[in-house]
Amino acid sequence: MHFFPGGAVRQRGERYNPMDNLDNHLTPAQREAIAHRDGPLLVVAGPGSGKTAVIAHRTTRLLAAGVPARNLLVVTFTRAAAAEMKSRAEALAGRPAAGALFCTYHSLAYRILHRAEPGRRLSVLPEDAQFGILRALVHQLGLPVDEETVLTAQSEISRRANCADPAGFQPSGINREDFTRLLQGYAAEKQRRGVIDFDDLMTEAVRTLHQSLALLQRLRDQWQYLMVDEFQDTNLLQWELTRLLSEPRQNLCVVGDDDQAVYSWRGGSPDFLLDFPRVFPGCGVVKLEINHRCPAAVVKPASRLIARNTRRVEKRLQARPGSDGPAPQVLRPADSAAEATQVLQILDEGRRRGREYRDYAIIYRTHDQAHAVAQALVRAGIPCRTLGGLPNLYRRWVAQDVLAYLRLAAGDQDPALVAQIINRPNRYISRQALQAAAAGGGTLLPALAEAAGLARWQRERVVELGGHLRRLGTLTAPEAIAYVRAQIGYDDYIREYCEQKGGEVGEMLGLLAELAAGAPPVPVPAFLQQVESYGARRPETDTAEGDDAVTLVTCHRAKGLEFPVVILIGAVDGMMPHRSAETVEEERRLFYVAMTRTRAELYISAPRAREGREAKPSPFIAEAGLTDAQAPQPARAVPAGAPPGVPGLAARDDSLQPGTGVYHARYGRGRIESVDRDGGHLTVDFAGKRLSLDLQWCLHTPAFFRILPG
Repeated sequence: MHFFPGGAVRQRGERYNPMDNLDNHLTPAQREAIAHRDGPLLVVAGPGSGKTAVIAHRTTRLLAAGVPARNLLVVTFTRAAAAEMKSRAEALAGRPAAGALFCTYHSLAYRILHRAEPGRRLSVLPEDAQFGILRALVHQLGLPVDEETVLTAQSEISRRANCADPAGFQPSGINREDFTRLLQGYAAEKQRRGVIDFDDLMTEAVRTLHQSLALLQRLRDQWQYLMVDEFQDTNLLQWELTRLLSEPRQNLCVVGDDDQAVYSWRGGSPDFLLDFPRVFPGCGVVKLEINHRCPAAVVKPASRLIARNTRRVEKRLQARPGSDGPAPQVLRPADSAAEATQVLQILDEGRRRGREYRDYAIIYRTHDQAHAVAQALVRAGIPCRTLGGLPNLYRRWVAQDVLAYLRLAAGDQDPALVAQIINRPNRYISRQALQAAAAGGGTLLPALAEAAGLARWQRERVVELGGHLRRLGTLTAPEAIAYVRAQIGYDDYIREYCEQKGGEVGEMLGLLAELAAGAPPVPVPAFLQQVESYGARRPETDTAEGDDAVTLVTCHRAKGLEFPVVILIGAVDGMMPHRSAETVEEERRLFYVAMTRTRAELYISAPRAREGREAKPSPFIAEAGLTDAQAPQPARAVPAGAPPGVPGLAARDDSLQPGTGVYHARYGRGRIESVDRDGGHLTVDFAGKRLSLDLQWCLHTPAFFRILPG
């Protein structure tokens, strides 16, 4: 006697037919896809349409029809997705599903190479190790080093490996000469270490199957039924591997949504999905068009938006019956600081309605957009879970240069800071001159001004730099940043650098504008202390997936996730679509992906100013039919008062004293233990829990922090 899914009991020898107990919630389209057995099948699965259920049920159906588990191969893009599909298939079919192979493309390629050469020791370079190699190479090339620069190099190398013509590849974000040198250095380092990377893994697997027809035939005989998930993100090598294995039986089922193809920067293309019916004439085509996730109030504008794309599979997307919900809200805060305050207000109001922090996702196009919001969350002590690292504008190389000027002005004598900015802008001071001046000991800048071998005009520029640093020390942080940009000439340096090296000058200058906009009007040393404090708090954001924490995530990484409430920030023209985007259609797909992550509420925030100038709302907002007429009044960066029921008065600088009672929107009542005005923070005891709070945040967010009377 055996127990089967759904609680059915059958006698030994009686074959289980999963169609007998199909979930009543499956749609007719899902049932059609599950029932398909032989021949090619394209399943176009809109957001929230239950594609994972289709793959799991179809696996079960094939097993019940007598297909041996070892003949089933299911491929997807992440190990987590592969594990989930395997788990769901086993929950439906029981032990027989355990023999099917659920894996990623890279895992599949590894298996193929191992089958080709069982004795070969394959050492695959992890992505973090690859990042480290490229970071060192970027530094050796004399290019500014930050995470974004290295990630650009990493993605361009991968994009080249997956393009049809690697020899004619044109890199983006880095000039061709530097890219060629980087590529050569990277290849040499891999050879020295005796490793291959993930792109090499795919290249070698495809090459092996072309060269070893006997191995290819054995694999075709083993994996007679193939299913591919997230097919819209397939790249050239992955498609070639899939095509080779699926012939000649063509028992290939691909599942994906061309409207969610957002990975062209790593070689992915929706063309393989769009061309599937042409490559396999007469193939089955099933469209999963019911969105079980989003309310109708979100599905309708999202569908209206994505219909603007021209090259796509036509769909009639609809919400499940009865999925009512509030209309998306378009917010127009004054700037990034006001946007951050508005996000805090949304979180606070939601908490009053019984929501938890884990219900919220803050989604953005780039990490830099989310810096102000992330900083506000950290200052407010609100737990957050970041996917892809905490947004930190201070880590960008242009910000690091400006901060180096400010650190020197504040008295930091680190020679590395002088070396960092001495030729930004160019003062024509050689590395040898710096080394010679440093060898004499003492403070580097005065020693450099007296160094032998420098021309008079070079010494004058060093002396001038010293004068600039003394002037910076008398300014507030926003004034000092503006001085570095205009008076010292850092903006001109950026323009020259971008012209020579191929960077995006608008993006670089925009980062500097956001740096200035987010700097409080405090002396430079106090601002630098806040910068260090923010960096030191980053580990506090590393919460586990199940913790009660707000999720911060880019549009790209949000794909496949869902949340009760989504707050899409920075929805302005130039960011969405991004000013450096090659195609508007993929940018529109990113906006569509972000909108369709919500299960209930959607907020879209389009600040009226960004990067120090007026900003227009993203055109995607109007394309979705969400106009300013639906937008509430813009938030102010400093709320006038507290929400109803919050006790106390707004904090003033003279009211923040040890022993003073305070109220925090999250932690409740507490008492100030100490105030460090130079360091920019205060320590508060909340019923035995001691927390360090940002001083400026306490002074400027009365909606969340109050002084209690008495």
